Amino acid sequence: MEADRKKQVMAMKIRVTSENYRQEIQESDIPVLVEFFADWCGKCAMMEDTVDLAAANCGGSFKVCQIEIEDSADLAEKFQVEIVPTFVVFRNGEPVSAAAGVLNREVVLDMIREEIGLEISG
Repeated sequence: MEADRKKQVMAMKIRVTSENYRQEIQESDIPVLVEFFADWCGKCAMMEDTVDLAAANCGGSFKVCQIEIEDSADLAEKFQVEIVPTFVVFRNGEPVSAAAGVLNREVVLDMIREEIGLEISG
């Protein structure tokens, strides 16, 4: 049962690269929470449950996307990502809020509440 839930959550997180950035983020009709991360980053792994919680609660009101900084170094540079994980909320294709490092779950949920206007309890 837990494996099925994990698969559903994974399907809600969109892996963004330079190739699909325009479609998934820049041209999105709904707000987007983006996590810039690295596959080798232990601190990013620590944030996985929080990202999964956001993805499981998006309900079509916003998207949850992930950008691997080594696969898409151009995007990491464009948005001046120096620390992973870095979370950025995009609205109308523009970044409106950002926070970096290992964050308390409530900080990420507050970004969603404030910038996206959706109530999520964690």
